[in-house]
Amino acid sequence: MNVSAESIVEALLSIGYQIEQWSLLGSGHNSIAILANDEWVFRYPLHRVAADSMELEVAVLRAVHGRLAVFTPDPEIFVEVTGLEWRVMAYPFITGQILGVDQASELSGATLSRLGKDLGRFLTTLHSTPVSLFGSSKIRDNDGNQRWVSFTEDVRSILKPRITSSDWNRSNRKLSKSVEKIIRFQYHSVLRHGDFGFGNFVFDDRSRLAGVIDFGTAGLGDPAVDIAAVIATNGPGDSMIDHIRPAYPLIDDLLQRACIYRDTFPLQHALLGAKSDDELAIKEGIDSYLND
Repeated sequence: MNVSAESIVEALLSIGYQIEQWSLLGSGHNSIAILANDEWVFRYPLHRVAADSMELEVAVLRAVHGRLAVFTPDPEIFVEVTGLEWRVMAYPFITGQILGVDQASELSGATLSRLGKDLGRFLTTLHSTPVSLFGSSKIRDNDGNQRWVSFTEDVRSILKPRITSSDWNRSNRKLSKSVEKIIRFQYHSVLRHGDFGFGNFVFDDRSRLAGVIDFGTAGLGDPAVDIAAVIATNGPGDSMIDHIRPAYPLIDDLLQRACIYRDTFPLQHALLGAKSDDELAIKEGIDSYLND
């Protein structure tokens, strides 16, 4: 079933939603996001796996609502819509801006110190969220061995045919070494965000943290995954460690695992490119992975 932003808006209008103006916020492999009336974000999953993931995302967001110090999406709407195969989620738009790579890299020391404390407090609360708040939702460990077995299989079956044999041999050796370490990790599963990078931080006009968005990969797992994302190269990088530590001293126990997870990010980017037939993403991911 081919779905476009226009068809989603038409379906919403047909059941009574008052949408006077709208714009496309994003469209990827998993979902389409639409901003309606500059007030509401509507998101629609594009396949079964994404629909199941969105159901879990809604459960996570409702569990953490009101517990965290900054705004997070509050899915007030999660409904079936005539003409659409999957349910639509909607939440009030969180006002602010996402910083680009250059903007994030130029934040002042004082701003980073304040941000580190905010992020540390956020992680402390998020990672201590009681699992009982999820009720009967299907929630499992997202970072266990099965994830990495599946990831390796996808890389070999989907990404390998899209790159040169030389790049594949080097990538495969590097991935095998990382996975060998990862499957030996021992950790206590917590609720983690799953994509806790600067691309999902909303800032106000004074560069203060106003919100955290995109809980699409949130679930139980290794808290080091969140540290890996926040120290990735799309922001200040490792310098964030010292700023987060005062409010989240556990960071030192997670760093070794976080760095190993971080090493796999470019390959994950390349795999997503292969799945969506994005040659540029494949090249960017492989080049970064092999040159790191």
